[in-house]
Amino acid sequence: MADKGIYKRLSDKLGVWESERFPKVLAATITPEEAAICLELFEPATCKELAARMGIDEKALSGKLDVLVDKGMLTRGLTQYAFHTTLLAFHHDCVADTAPHTGPYAISQEAKELWADFFYNEWADHFLKHTEEFIKMTGRSLPIWPAIGALERSPDIKPEDILPEENFKLRIENAKSRILAPCGCRVSWGYKCKKPLMVCFACFDRPRGEYYLNQPGRLLKEVTLEEALATARQAEEAGLVHWGDCYCCDCCCENLYAVTRDKRYDLMTPNRFLAVVNEETCTGCEKCIERCPFEAVEMKPVETSSRQISFVDPEKCKGCGLCVITCEPNALTLKIVRPPEYLKPKPPEGDESGQPVHVIPVWGHYFLK
Repeated sequence: MADKGIYKRLSDKLGVWESERFPKVLAATITPEEAAICLELFEPATCKELAARMGIDEKALSGKLDVLVDKGMLTRGLTQYAFHTTLLAFHHDCVADTAPHTGPYAISQEAKELWADFFYNEWADHFLKHTEEFIKMTGRSLPIWPAIGALERSPDIKPEDILPEENFKLRIENAKSRILAPCGCRVSWGYKCKKPLMVCFACFDRPRGEYYLNQPGRLLKEVTLEEALATARQAEEAGLVHWGDCYCCDCCCENLYAVTRDKRYDLMTPNRFLAVVNEETCTGCEKCIERCPFEAVEMKPVETSSRQISFVDPEKCKGCGLCVITCEPNALTLKIVRPPEYLKPKPPEGDESGQPVHVIPVWGHYFLK
């Protein structure tokens, strides 16, 4: 039987070597014996190979591997099993998105509370540090995408002006399989958040989603075109920022929470769009101020009257469009302020020898080797 120090070793192997909290998360999630199996599978192996490596019965091990796969702890190929190599992958497969949330493998309340303690007191800080390093290397972080509703309410933006990677509505329409999953952050540490839960598009049109769709205990669901579009609009109306495959809140998102908590808006890369105000139609209701997660909107007086209207700071606006979709007088719209070339990734910088630096994952983000 493996000793309980196995959790510290598994935590170290995942790159979370500084943490005193994360081994407690592991202890609330898997047994010491299961942790020992996971530790061995940073190098993929068949059941037979692993049984020989660990000196245990192959048939008994097969059952344990099945349980770990059902828990989301391991991935299974045609013949091999493997553990996750980053903390972010561990989180998303083991307690979020594709992971089981019902039945015997549902995440316990104890584990949720431990995840919350770990995230809010440790992991969020590391996201900031690693995002800083990533930006130093690439010049940017992952851009935010514009809300579907905001683009539709911006008459000066034509469909042909929107790049495919910016056009989430088009992606939904062209998808062959539309599979939604629960938001991993709100499932685990953000369980008190009241924002919509089934808004994760990480598995949307991918084999990963199809594989996990009918696995026992999963909450993934396949939806129609109309349901997928309605989900995206519901997320936008709720004030969730569209970032990557996620619709994020500023109270528990891995990245957005840390950035907004510390007001490190410089770590959020804007997209090609900017919210602009029509001074003649703005009523000064201030709803846009409440909607903006980046403090980019403020009120300013109108020179010719005593009323105040909204003003969007172009240096702070990220182009998410959340202020646009709920502007009742349609005083806010998006406009394109950056060329298509803006979205092209910056080549990695070299070290003193001129060789490109290596990017290696740690805690689910990246830093320079």
